[in-house]
Amino acid sequence: MTRRFASPVLAALLLASGCGQLPGAFAPGTPAGAFQAAGRTALGGAAYANFKLAPELPKATGDRAAVKLTYLMTDDTAHQSPQSLGMVKMLDDVPQKNVHNVVFRDGGEYGDSRLYYMQAADKTEGTIRNPQSVLAPGVGEVASNNPKVFAQVLGWTLDHYPGKRKYLQIYTHGGGVFGIGTDEKQTDLAGKPLPKEQQTPIMRLPELAEALRQGLKGRELDMIYFRACLMSNVEALYELRGTTRYAVASEDVSSSVANSNLTMTRMFDDLAAADAEPAEVAKQLAIQGLAKHGNAGGQYSGYATIAAIDLGRMDELKTALNGLARALVAAMPAHQAPILKAYDAVPFFGDHEKYQRDLWAFTAALDKAVTDPGVKRAVADVRQAQRAAMLHAKDAYGGAANGLSIFMPPRTGDEAANGKKFLAGRYQQTRFAKDAAWDDFLDLVAAGGGN
Repeated sequence: MTRRFASPVLAALLLASGCGQLPGAFAPGTPAGAFQAAGRTALGGAAYANFKLAPELPKATGDRAAVKLTYLMTDDTAHQSPQSLGMVKMLDDVPQKNVHNVVFRDGGEYGDSRLYYMQAADKTEGTIRNPQSVLAPGVGEVASNNPKVFAQVLGWTLDHYPGKRKYLQIYTHGGGVFGIGTDEKQTDLAGKPLPKEQQTPIMRLPELAEALRQGLKGRELDMIYFRACLMSNVEALYELRGTTRYAVASEDVSSSVANSNLTMTRMFDDLAAADAEPAEVAKQLAIQGLAKHGNAGGQYSGYATIAAIDLGRMDELKTALNGLARALVAAMPAHQAPILKAYDAVPFFGDHEKYQRDLWAFTAALDKAVTDPGVKRAVADVRQAQRAAMLHAKDAYGGAANGLSIFMPPRTGDEAANGKKFLAGRYQQTRFAKDAAWDDFLDLVAAGGGN
């Protein structure tokens, strides 16, 4: 599949980090009509319309403190496939005392889509001896970023392995507002490569949310750990309201190293097995995510930014952001110059990402530059709502990153043109765009303040 990236700098970084790739068909400049190109009338498309998960795995032996699904959506030719295999081997060795530990992995080869149940600790490192199964008779390869597959795996896991807490960990390429999950070897259920027009370059945010709803069947996850880039994003997390209580995610790109892939994954299991409160699990994972930041002694953590977020507070944040957007639109005629100055002053994440920027940094810049009383009040409301939503936020950028990003494309250059097209197209399909006026403010910004 031909791929293009939002910028050469982003492309180079993501190839190095193995995260956050934006496939060509879903890059920011894609016209709105292209998102229906596959003709999907139902979740997952025609090739997966009749897919039903039917693995042969051991039955549950009763309720446990938690059930945890690790979803390794890593069918690529770069480093994620071997990294995910190492994660499975590590999880295979974890004492399985108080957690129903289920792992889905789609690696880098045809025919390697598998579901695992970690029934007991395997004390031989480097092996996988716990029960594993194809997803259904004759189905050894699936498009792992297909939302129907994701919904089926989640639903089957929760149906068959009861736990007091319900947890999900996703390891894949992330794109924040653009979506999550890539798969380079997409096939139908018989293992035949799908035509390009039927492939899913990335799981869009509405598809992710709908897949969660279908898999949960009225239940609620206690926490999601996004082992993926850019997912600590207002638009992405707002989409998950009602499906998940807490999230751990990064607003910047992240890298696959021992801390992010192995230490934190093992820590997640240990905290779940100890029946820790989900909010505490989220907080401790976020703390660990930057516990060894830097590269001294090979201790790079994999994260420059990471946060734990209370998704139950996203409605309050949306309301405050809606107020801010309306205040900025109203103030633009008289305060255009300082508003645009504040907008432009918000730094990018080390030139890694050109479309999503830190929300806290933006409100700080507004508060400093704009004197309009309505904007001042709205800024205070947003900052109060963001404080309430953050369980923990720490970063390596000083004031440039504070836990949550929001869609803020540049005002000049190719990225500005791409941002305008995305804003007019797929952005409008997000729940945040439908519920808030942020896009109205961005329209004025793109127009140079309305002149």
